[in-house]
Amino acid sequence: MKKVVTIWCVLVLAMFSFSYAGITGFTRSGEITVPEATLNNGGVGSMVSGVDLDADGKTEIYLVNDNWNDGATEVIARIYKLEKNGTAWDVVWQSKLDPFYQNTWPVLLVTDLDGDSKQELTWMPVNSFSDTTNPVRIAVYEQGTGDVLGVDDGASGYKPNSTWTITTEQSINIRPIDAEAVDVDGDGSTEIIFADRTGKTSGYYGAVCSVSNIPDNGDGSETWDLEVTGIDLGITTAAENKWDVAVVGNNAYFFSETEISKYIYNSGTGWSYEALSPLAGGSPVQSAMTVDLNKDGTKEIICAVYDWGDDTKKGIYLLQEVADTLKPTEIFNLAAYWPGGSRGPWGGASGDIDNDGNLDFIFGSRASTPNGLITCVSYTGGDITDPANYELLMIDSLYSATDADGIWSVLNIANIDDDPEKEVLYTSSTPVGGMFSATAPIIVLDATVTINVIDPGSNHITNLDNFRLQQNYPNPFNATTNIVFDVPSEKVVTLTIYNLLGKEVVTLVDRKLSVGTYTITWNGLDRNGSPMSTGVYLYAVKNGNVTKVKRMTMVK
Repeated sequence: MKKVVTIWCVLVLAMFSFSYAGITGFTRSGEITVPEATLNNGGVGSMVSGVDLDADGKTEIYLVNDNWNDGATEVIARIYKLEKNGTAWDVVWQSKLDPFYQNTWPVLLVTDLDGDSKQELTWMPVNSFSDTTNPVRIAVYEQGTGDVLGVDDGASGYKPNSTWTITTEQSINIRPIDAEAVDVDGDGSTEIIFADRTGKTSGYYGAVCSVSNIPDNGDGSETWDLEVTGIDLGITTAAENKWDVAVVGNNAYFFSETEISKYIYNSGTGWSYEALSPLAGGSPVQSAMTVDLNKDGTKEIICAVYDWGDDTKKGIYLLQEVADTLKPTEIFNLAAYWPGGSRGPWGGASGDIDNDGNLDFIFGSRASTPNGLITCVSYTGGDITDPANYELLMIDSLYSATDADGIWSVLNIANIDDDPEKEVLYTSSTPVGGMFSATAPIIVLDATVTINVIDPGSNHITNLDNFRLQQNYPNPFNATTNIVFDVPSEKVVTLTIYNLLGKEVVTLVDRKLSVGTYTITWNGLDRNGSPMSTGVYLYAVKNGNVTKVKRMTMVK
């Protein structure tokens, strides 16, 4: 990874100081070509990166193709294993479901559904009824010998160890778009919990299923069990299609713009359901992640709200279980990046990119301004409900500069090289460049990580090439406040104040600045010289292709 790591450290200082790492930006460090990209010209459906399922010491990427335009080649569902060989990525295994006519946005998970310690790829291709009225909706490939997953099909290919149609009925439209593999009911076995984006038209809204065994030889001896569906729990079309799912303990939350459907498992009474209020901005899509941010043993959900609600509420949210509901806290408002209101952030991944002990979150986008926006939110420690304890970076955009080109929703955080830091990998789930164009490559972003050495006696931070935005002071403030930021290299820098709806209040700086530390005073007036009212505001400093955002509070 081509990162920037800066350490100012002499022996005397090192004896009386400590250090911390911080992400100050990202650069595009490479591209990984999608296999048979002209055949798989409907985008990448899903991707798993940075694993080593066969334990040979080589980093692996698994991906499945997508269908967007119903082209003759993209409708065939294909799966690939890429393994790193020096600087190249070799396709060392592949399979396909044929005949199979897939739809859009499949799910791909690494699992161990039968608990035999053999890792599996659980693939949930999305049904269409062009070839059969009850197609396979779950295909499981178990790790075999060497690079092989699945069972030899006798024709120089490999078939899944297990497949399942989920239902025995014909022409039931079931389209999983997001899934988790966890033991949600506490029975010691892993279940698949999936959100169904066609619940309103004939599917299940959300469902929980499990399997008795994944047979090594694929002999069909396993038994699949559909444990519960939204239909079983009495969910009606008012709950709408589900676009995301997150599991906290014995509770599964399925998201749509009209309600959050909460499935609750009780060991004495089984499954029940509660309808919770939706998020004000609408629904997340493939971005809800269950985490323990401050490592206190309590799980939370981080997600990005996409669309179908109040367009001024698009953004990044923390969701916490409080009593019987989910309490949302807005961490960052991103409405300014969708000035027309339609679409929003889509897809997410989590991991500790810079190994500072705190989680970082990556979010993709659809039809953003600028197009192809990739966002990084970093938790920095402290009260998880305080937005001041998070940093926001706009880490990439404009891989395709054409408006609304691509849906940049396939994201991973993974270590795919030889250094300790992780990389961000992303691509589009739809074609880029127009109808029937080739699929975009996997774009690799490397973090610029600065290690700051702090002298506790002076509380002085010594760093180099560090774009750091400090908290304004005073904060809260009445008439004026000061904003301090560092410029590591001579570039055009902008400092802009926004309200919480993402509307620009005033731009204080928009010019080339030389290297140094700057203090800018805001007098609380907008661009027309009118005083602003009491409230919370955002201030954003853009340095080159990196943007950092913090909050401040005006009190009159």
